[in-house]
Amino acid sequence: MIIENWSDTCLVRADRRAVGHIFFAVAVFGVVLMIDWLWLTVLAVPVVLELAAPGLRHFITRRGTLHLIEQFPFRPVSVSFVAGRRIGRQAYLKAHDSEKNLRLPELPERARVLVRHTGRIWIAGPDERGRLVAMTRGLAFLTRGRVVDR
Repeated sequence: MIIENWSDTCLVRADRRAVGHIFFAVAVFGVVLMIDWLWLTVLAVPVVLELAAPGLRHFITRRGTLHLIEQFPFRPVSVSFVAGRRIGRQAYLKAHDSEKNLRLPELPERARVLVRHTGRIWIAGPDERGRLVAMTRGLAFLTRGRVVDR
């Protein structure tokens, strides 16, 4: 029961974070439109899309996330970061009880510090396609991920 309540808290925080990404992107685009320089507006479109991408990804995959949470119970997994595989906010984690890695497309620095400190994340899944939901304890963070070959 505690895990379900914590996962609900993490999901609400993920929703808020996604809305924040989208709101910030729209605000940036609004400021650019108010400046009213056509070339700046054209150049701002890719930047705005990049700012909104984490929020859009969350809402596009939210139904699948809920399905994974309902289908699989969360369980703790001992992990460590794969050296040399960091690309931006994306993270690769080596699960100590598996021959596969976990790829999380969004893992902010605060969550990285917690995972480094505890050496553990909680996952629901993976399903037959390797999709999973990962969350941390102690910091309300939840994201979709995937099991990948090493």
